[in-house]
Amino acid sequence: MHKISFYIKFIFFVILSIPCFALEFEEVLNQKLTDVIRPNWPYEAFLAIPRISEMSPALTLEFSKEDRSLKIAKCIELFYLELQEKFDPDVTLDRESLHELLCKAMKRAVQKTESSEILQNFPESNYISLQFDFFNGMIKLIEIPYPPLNPLLKLENVFLNEGDVINFGEIDLPEELVLEINQTPL
Repeated sequence: MHKISFYIKFIFFVILSIPCFALEFEEVLNQKLTDVIRPNWPYEAFLAIPRISEMSPALTLEFSKEDRSLKIAKCIELFYLELQEKFDPDVTLDRESLHELLCKAMKRAVQKTESSEILQNFPESNYISLQFDFFNGMIKLIEIPYPPLNPLLKLENVFLNEGDVINFGEIDLPEELVLEINQTPL
């Protein structure tokens, strides 16, 4: 009985310690990214801006598969603002000019840094998203957030095109409805 309780306690301890290792690995990875990019990133120049601690802009990087060089760098907030403007021209981003300035600083820092130094911890990945903390001077690896969508686009899959056929179990819906009553123009 004592052996069973010992094994259960041991397994329980191992299961509880796994998230600690994951968090530690993430912190080490973020620290490595910060150490690589920080010499080219003038975050201290932005400390005088009011409420800079509230802003943590994100930058998405795409690297080429062939030579692993930087292909595209996009600021997520500004890119998503462009997407939203297609649906709602009156949408605004709070402190948009500051976002543009921070975006230029982030892009310049990444372009001055060797892409091989950034990618040394990501051997198989071509897309990386980084969040810059201009108040503390830290860089974090994040997941790319979902873009804002127009609610009407979510209904796109509800409607069928002319040639589409849907079946519900054994019932087949016709491709095209044939009108039973002929309509005459008025």
